[in-house]
Amino acid sequence: IDPREANGIPTSLSGIPDRFQKFSTKLWKSMDVSFGIDPREAKVAADFMMGNYVNTVRDNLKGQCTHGHSCKESSLEKLLRTIDLVEEGVGGIEI
Repeated sequence: IDPREANGIPTSLSGIPDRFQKFSTKLWKSMDVSFGIDPREAKVAADFMMGNYVNTVRDNLKGQCTHGHSCKESSLEKLLRTIDLVEEGVGGIEI
């Protein structure tokens, strides 16, 4: 196992130019020094968030067009598309 991976620093950045990989590694390492955030704990939090991502999007979808909230068709479409992408296994984070 890559020692960076053991410390919570992601190493699977395939397809990303080398300079961005180096910058990413530098940012992950600086999290602890600059912000007191252990990269391993950040990974646990990120894994939790991604594990609940679809349910969070579904909750967001339920809240659309309810009393006190806006009802934008584009927001509904993006949320539905995000669920579709995740369920198809081709991504999901769409802005």
